[in-house]
Amino acid sequence: MFKSFFTPLKPKALVSCESSALLTMQDIRITHGKKILLSVDKLTLPSQKLIAFIGPNGAGKSTLLHAILGQHTGSGLTNDGQIRVQGQSITEVMHQGHIAWVGQHERFELPLTVLDYVLLGVSPNLAWYQQPKSQHISHAKNLLQDFELNNLITSRVQTLSGGEKQRLAIVRALMQDTQVMMFDEPTNHLDIRHQRFLLKYLHGLVRHQRKSILVVLHDLTHAHRYTDEVVLLNEGKVVAQGSPDTVMSRAQLSQVYNVDIKAHYTEDGLVFV
Repeated sequence: MFKSFFTPLKPKALVSCESSALLTMQDIRITHGKKILLSVDKLTLPSQKLIAFIGPNGAGKSTLLHAILGQHTGSGLTNDGQIRVQGQSITEVMHQGHIAWVGQHERFELPLTVLDYVLLGVSPNLAWYQQPKSQHISHAKNLLQDFELNNLITSRVQTLSGGEKQRLAIVRALMQDTQVMMFDEPTNHLDIRHQRFLLKYLHGLVRHQRKSILVVLHDLTHAHRYTDEVVLLNEGKVVAQGSPDTVMSRAQLSQVYNVDIKAHYTEDGLVFV
């Protein structure tokens, strides 16, 4: 069984102003040759929310997150426009290590144990000669237990299943203890029980620790049930932004996904099929 919500180390904050916007994007154009992958005139995201990016394949969801991270350099793409995170340029924020990130295809090539891999999350906060402290190790073990990985603590990361690796990458990001976190399809490879636990857990981080979390999700039911705000994208553009109830109407989703999408009421909320 999963443990109840843990009490982590005290997080580092970018800016203490609760009402400030988390992120602003202005005149963003990401292109590959003549193809426009992302075109955002203006997008403002609130802080201290769990925000989901949804949309069909190729809508620009992952491209948008990579743009925030500044990861398009050298990839054959051109990136125009301005991105600021709580008043700072994205270059400053990334240099200072204020954003934790888990991508779709994390690499597990280093010959590390599960515990050693998780402790990589604290390395940005240590000098080159420093080792993780006892409180770091204790916190890592607590997180591994929360995500049901504590029985694998001495295992090599290469021996884990796909779902175990996904949870491990998430735990490593949590160890960074940043106020801003970004996940690109974090429920990939997870069974339904672990998917629900993860999204409830992230929602708890927002509620109890005032973190700001951005996630790309394909499951519309999860996006509606667990997030505070939804950004709907299609063909590289923002179609709608707002609360799940506002954005995720049957008509709008059906038009964007080009398929009839129905929403059924259940005792746990809407289910999209």
